[in-house]
Amino acid sequence: YRVTIANANVPNMVGQISTLLAGAGLNIIDMVNKSHENIAVTLMDVDVKPSEQTIAGVAAIDGVLSVRCLECE
Repeated sequence: YRVTIANANVPNMVGQISTLLAGAGLNIIDMVNKSHENIAVTLMDVDVKPSEQTIAGVAAIDGVLSVRCLECE
């Protein structure tokens, strides 16, 4: 499963997201984070389908602009 996140390019965004995913029992098996000026895009491949609550938790992080899970539907 791939979680795609658009977020503000500020310190600790990846840390907050990865901590939340780990707390939900997900293992990040691959990750890419690219930024340009004030915006970053983070792609995280995880080993287990994230719950709707986990996706909502990521979306609720201050600075997250959008989040989507590919192959989750």
